Amino acid sequence: MYELLCRSSQRPWAPQPEKLAEVPDRGDPKPLILQMQENRSHLTQDARVCFSVIALLFLVTAIGPALHGYWLVPAFSILAMAALTFALERHGKSRPARETLELAEGRVRHRDSTGQQIELPAFWMRLTAEERSPSDLRLFLRGRDGSIEFGRCLSLDERRAVAPLVAAALAQTRGC
Repeated sequence: MYELLCRSSQRPWAPQPEKLAEVPDRGDPKPLILQMQENRSHLTQDARVCFSVIALLFLVTAIGPALHGYWLVPAFSILAMAALTFALERHGKSRPARETLELAEGRVRHRDSTGQQIELPAFWMRLTAEERSPSDLRLFLRGRDGSIEFGRCLSLDERRAVAPLVAAALAQTRGC
């Protein structure tokens, strides 16, 4: 999930930035803020069906060996399902990864959920999209002073949607 925000030039200290429908036009350069967060929606109906099918397969594959006296196979199946359920519950309760990319006043600022913050001048920055395969896309802002990888917590489709928005905002920030 991502959200485009901007701070008003009259109130740059405002605690809550304004929501944007798209990148602001070049007439009034406003600081652009892109907030990104990992999608943590609940399991869909298809995912629940898939989970149930996996449990049923564990059960079916454990019946044959149990009938022949091999009781470790059903025990392993039960433990595997318990571990999978525990992992899903723990993942659902953990905090989702977040990133904030701010392009303003000739600077690029990036903060992530681990607390790491990078601030670089926007003048030399260029957007680079590395696509190693059709299902793998990495977005970088590269410049002579360093590089920033952003959008790690976004899905592939969201990365493709964000790339042109960031490129336009970067061009506006550089004053091109």
